[in-house]
Amino acid sequence: MNKFIAICAFALALPMATPAHASIKCDKVASKKKKKCEKKFAKSIGKMRKGSTALKPSEIGGALAYLNANNPLDTDDFYVGVKKIGIKEVDALSTQVAKVAATVKLAKYIKHLNQNDKAAAKKLAAGLLPHLIALKDEAPKVIEMANELGAKAQDIVKSPMDIPKVIGAVAKSVATTTKAIGDLPGALAAIGPIAGASAGAAMNAAKGAASGAAGDAMDKAKGAVGQ
Repeated sequence: MNKFIAICAFALALPMATPAHASIKCDKVASKKKKKCEKKFAKSIGKMRKGSTALKPSEIGGALAYLNANNPLDTDDFYVGVKKIGIKEVDALSTQVAKVAATVKLAKYIKHLNQNDKAAAKKLAAGLLPHLIALKDEAPKVIEMANELGAKAQDIVKSPMDIPKVIGAVAKSVATTTKAIGDLPGALAAIGPIAGASAGAAMNAAKGAASGAAGDAMDKAKGAVGQ
């Protein structure tokens, strides 16, 4: 079962693979290519939004609750949603995966926000930083949770017909979380200067640990394929 999940994880298109600044990027492309860029982005974000609900920043941490009213995670440029299939264990996993993805996505949002509102960017960076650093330990646990859930897929469904739904959701969870772990060192580097000099030491230590976590996550997935 783990072997199948790992193979699917590498094969599936990753939600996080769409650039966080895709629509903003379209504004910068040559006019003759802009329409094609916007069409591609609209199709991508439409697929991401279908059947999902935007994660609220407060679900990452209480210090981010002030963002709920104007949720950046519910905008096209920085969207992160939760898709539920009605199976409790899988839906809980999907929420955890969304939290991982959203934590990294907010780091990208901060970088964009800093261009126009440095004070707001610094405030958000300070609130997000502890959660971003914690991902180096928490995200690999989510991958382990996903693989364990996939291994007992037949035990958590009422009908055998639902097993493919579980496997599909688990495979996407592994892929999305692995991608987020890979993006973590860059996310930390992006908000380091914004968070301020006092965060420098913590940032540098976390970036090294995050790089190691990314390597470990990929090794686990490759190891599963080879089982």
